Amino acid sequence: MEILVVEDEPEVADMLERALRSLGARCVRAADTEAADRLLRQREIDAVTLDLGLPGRNGLPWLESVAAERPDLARRTLVITGQYLDSRAVERLARCRAGMLAKPFTLDHLKDALRSQIRPPAEPRRD
Repeated sequence: MEILVVEDEPEVADMLERALRSLGARCVRAADTEAADRLLRQREIDAVTLDLGLPGRNGLPWLESVAAERPDLARRTLVITGQYLDSRAVERLARCRAGMLAKPFTLDHLKDALRSQIRPPAEPRRD
């Protein structure tokens, strides 16, 4: 499974990458939504961790555009943010069906959230 880590803080991105690798995932990183868009065009991405407070374009409108084109990927996105989210932002996230984890968090909270939101695509059944 390849996971796109969209995070502008290198220390947080490093921690996310270590946690994801401990769960058996491969990671690619983007520090902003422009880089994330390029990676989505170039690679097969299975899931995303997304910071909302990014330089340039905010993560929420980016997630909404991903949800419009690839709703399956939006459902396998874990939003990680330290921002206060008003009810309208929470509703927008819910429409995308993304999960959310508030900063600060523990490594155990992160791993639990990743396991519940970012599951590998289901294997076809063989009967």
